[in-house]
Amino acid sequence: MTELLSHIPPSLRAKIPAIPPATPRNLWLLLAAAVATQNLAAFQSSQDEHITVFAALIWGGALICLEDQLETLEPNPQWPGVVAGAALLSWVIARTAIILHWDGMIFILPLLGCIALALLCEQIKGIGRFRDSLLCLLMLPAFNVIMKLIPEGPMSVLTAHLSGFWLGILGFDNIVRNKSVLMPTGGVEVLPACNGIDMIAQVLCIAVIFQLAFPLRSLISRFLVFSLAPLIGLASNTIRIAILALCVANGNGKGSRLFTFFHDDIGSLIFSGIAVFVFGILYMRLLERELPPLPAVIHEQTSHHE
Repeated sequence: MTELLSHIPPSLRAKIPAIPPATPRNLWLLLAAAVATQNLAAFQSSQDEHITVFAALIWGGALICLEDQLETLEPNPQWPGVVAGAALLSWVIARTAIILHWDGMIFILPLLGCIALALLCEQIKGIGRFRDSLLCLLMLPAFNVIMKLIPEGPMSVLTAHLSGFWLGILGFDNIVRNKSVLMPTGGVEVLPACNGIDMIAQVLCIAVIFQLAFPLRSLISRFLVFSLAPLIGLASNTIRIAILALCVANGNGKGSRLFTFFHDDIGSLIFSGIAVFVFGILYMRLLERELPPLPAVIHEQTSHHE
């Protein structure tokens, strides 16, 4: 490697980042990155795009919860933990490799992988430092559970009525019949796959991750966050359904590019992003209200520089 670098011009060689030394800490971080990468690759190859993005957000939240401890992270596991962690991690990697499609185990494997990594890093009594990261990854199976707990039929009816409500506000004539939003020249039926349960579950899980990473102290703020999170997800999806109804009413029905864009994964992903973005703005506003005001000295220094 040294001989190869010697043939590179010094100006270019200075821009090449140095390879970190193979310390126990760096090797553990490399292993953790490999586990996360393999898991996300399994999501990408077997799940919808918006679920893959959600899984990436969950892993990102787990990293944020651990970020403050990275500088002091020094792997010092016990031998029983090493054996148990290595065995569990080997099983997680092997099980992840055989996931083909909708396999509920894919939502549990990240949590088990994190437990294995914790056992390979800390003594059993010290794995509490990974608590918040474990809770973040727990949101993946929680997401799967929430989707099953919310009844599909009533949610589809509610989605149809709210979609008709948005259309009415914009001045478009429509009639809602059970799960269908009907307009004079066409309409849509809200099927279980389009009723927004997944979007509601995602925003709720993101709310938990925000609370773990950037905790709110006020009980009122927490109540607002967890009350508004599902409403934001529901509103975002019903607006998408209203747009689909408009597409059909204007001759862009199933099979057209416009309908496909808003109906399939890309459109759903955009509206999931909008829901998370709106929720993030709300959360940060509430967090800013709890932050102490800047000291008077800083204000004076700022005024002086101006």
